[in-house]
Amino acid sequence: MSSKSELLALPVSSRRRPPQSTFAGITVVLLSSLVIVSWLRSFYPPIAIQSPRSFYHRVHKPEGICGNSSAVSYAGHIGLHGDTEESPKRSFFWYFEAEESPEDAPIILTIGGGPGTSGMMNALQGQSPCSATEHGLAANPYTWTKRHNLIALDHPIGVGFSYGTHVNNSRSAAYDAYDFLQKFCVLFPHLARNKFIISGGSYGGVYVPNIATVIHEQNLLLKAGRGQPGAIPINLDALIISNPFTSPASHFRWLLQYRCMDHHIHNETECTQLYSALPTCLDSIELALAVPSVPNRVNATHLCYGGLNSADFHGIVPEDIRRTCVPEDKNDPVACHPRFRWFSEIFSDPTVRNELGVPENLNFTGLNMEVNQEFQAAGDMIQAHHLMYPPLLSAGIRLLHYIGKQDANCPWLGTLSFLKLLETPFQQAFLEAPDVPWPPNSRDVGTVRAVGPGAGNFTLILLEEAGHFTVADQPALAQRIVEMWIGNEPWF
Repeated sequence: MSSKSELLALPVSSRRRPPQSTFAGITVVLLSSLVIVSWLRSFYPPIAIQSPRSFYHRVHKPEGICGNSSAVSYAGHIGLHGDTEESPKRSFFWYFEAEESPEDAPIILTIGGGPGTSGMMNALQGQSPCSATEHGLAANPYTWTKRHNLIALDHPIGVGFSYGTHVNNSRSAAYDAYDFLQKFCVLFPHLARNKFIISGGSYGGVYVPNIATVIHEQNLLLKAGRGQPGAIPINLDALIISNPFTSPASHFRWLLQYRCMDHHIHNETECTQLYSALPTCLDSIELALAVPSVPNRVNATHLCYGGLNSADFHGIVPEDIRRTCVPEDKNDPVACHPRFRWFSEIFSDPTVRNELGVPENLNFTGLNMEVNQEFQAAGDMIQAHHLMYPPLLSAGIRLLHYIGKQDANCPWLGTLSFLKLLETPFQQAFLEAPDVPWPPNSRDVGTVRAVGPGAGNFTLILLEEAGHFTVADQPALAQRIVEMWIGNEPWF
């Protein structure tokens, strides 16, 4: 195996063994889109992706930067469709091998939220063998990689260490993720047929169904014999979502119930003003969904976010209402979240950057507000993203939501609302299923509502002692949930 921090060039021909030796060029073929959800056609037309003869890739094997962890990992950049030296478009990833049988272990793709948040932040807050602390990287005892391979991806271009040409919507970003995965499987061919799971939270509740839908569409094309030669099916098995923003109508319909009635985050005068703005917000969403033009979606974004998020939080941190914080700069979205500072310090460390193979002139962006504004300007938020789930569920792709109940940013009530409304083979059973205390023999930990055998096809877990950053708040419980979910083990 190549020495640490050495550029890895990986052969196309190897199968079922770790990547090694030198590789000069490859061919990756991607597919045109077959749109399953008809309403999506009016938003973004299918993207035809041409087949490059080779693609940019620079991969390193980091060593010794995660405390006493002996985890094997690879990190680097992969050039996406349209990438050139003059006009780059390159995704950064950090792949952690499973401790047990990595050549056969399921693969979890983890991404960030935002829009504009680095995928490294979820990975290093409890998912990977490396954990971010105020003193740097340390070993994580609750890693998801005991039984699973984990790919942390800075998605979309512009966040974290991913750089180059941006996209401004989740559909186009999903094509980029598919492009990345096809090329990742060329560089790591021994993983190409493994079970595949997508994990995300917050705005990942938009990214995940879009990525899953594009993968499913491409798999159908390949099965029908209409895919381009060279592309491979991705063995999409399940989705893992935490504290999502997915359905704007359900989110805003229930937002004030949580903030004003259940927890009294705002005072009575503020709540009266907010409730007076709610009908206008909901009407604008209804119009944007019925007439899905960019101006209608942008107008709904401004009315709802500007109208319902304008009140004072009185020092309560919306991502975790158990915490209080009064930032010096109220315009700084991460002022009350020191982990963002930790990440900036960690990824500015010359030793860490050298091990990850990050170019000297490339800065880490934990939250890219330019990407955030570009997605807002395209109206990406105000769409019925939840309508992508029924076709996926009908195709046998399993869906888990696990939610921290102390989150006022993406309150659990909105998620429960849209899950109840989804017209799927599991709808009636989900409506009738009880919320059963879980784990067994524990007090005030959470509840499980599961439909289907094993861990379920359609499952909701509510955790009492967690906020927006569920894994960071409950790392041991999150590890247990993920292992049972992917293993399809019954909760009781």
